Amino acid sequence: MAAQGRYVHSVEKAIVLLDCFWQAGRSLSLTELVQKTGWAKSTVHGLLASMLNSAVVEQDKSDGKYWLGYHLFELGTSVAASWNVVSVARPWLEQVTKELGESVCLSRLSGDELLVVDSAEPHGSIRVSSDPGIRLPLHCTSEGKCILAAMPESQAKELIQRRGMPAMTPATITNWEGLSSQLALTRELGYSMERGEYKAGLQSVGAPVYTSDGQCSYAIGVIEVQRTGQPGTDRKTIDCVRKVSAAISHDLGWRGKG
Repeated sequence: MAAQGRYVHSVEKAIVLLDCFWQAGRSLSLTELVQKTGWAKSTVHGLLASMLNSAVVEQDKSDGKYWLGYHLFELGTSVAASWNVVSVARPWLEQVTKELGESVCLSRLSGDELLVVDSAEPHGSIRVSSDPGIRLPLHCTSEGKCILAAMPESQAKELIQRRGMPAMTPATITNWEGLSSQLALTRELGYSMERGEYKAGLQSVGAPVYTSDGQCSYAIGVIEVQRTGQPGTDRKTIDCVRKVSAAISHDLGWRGKG
């Protein structure tokens, strides 16, 4: 199996082993797995033992055969939930580009970073959007500020202190006190802004997206070129972003007040 860059052989082997179960569609014995992979029995047994500890595979006590574990179901459910958010949000993102003629991203919290999961951009415009799959810092992006503002302050502070606040541009806020005041303003206004904090010459306005359980793990952000002589983002952009984030949240089952 070809791969670019560095990779861990044991992880690659574990995935191949899981694929054996998927392709067979049934439980498999240690002997069968050795035959399918062509690996040493000790190698297969070691991988299975590691995956048993995390419930990635399970073992039938009666016949000793192995099968895919419940933790894979948990992971799959999480992925499916993410896909659902993307499919619900997609038409609304396209509406933003039509109304404003600007690029818009849908991002989610992933560990202690922001992960762009979808984006839309108007045709024929200067491209300033972030591609899906790109990871961004939380402290200097409008979407990141929305997600941080929705957390208990102690949780947000702990996350930021763990990750740090590196300066991306001269405008980046690099201390908790400064960021904390912006998060308080975000909670008050229902949207967040950044002006040249992540990339010089660009600005964005973001708004939180709530799922049916009231969690804010997602946010949308409109990205614009900073306007010379026109500080900030105009009211039309703010109103559009807030309206669309509320509509996405409603479609996801949220009936509270964001």
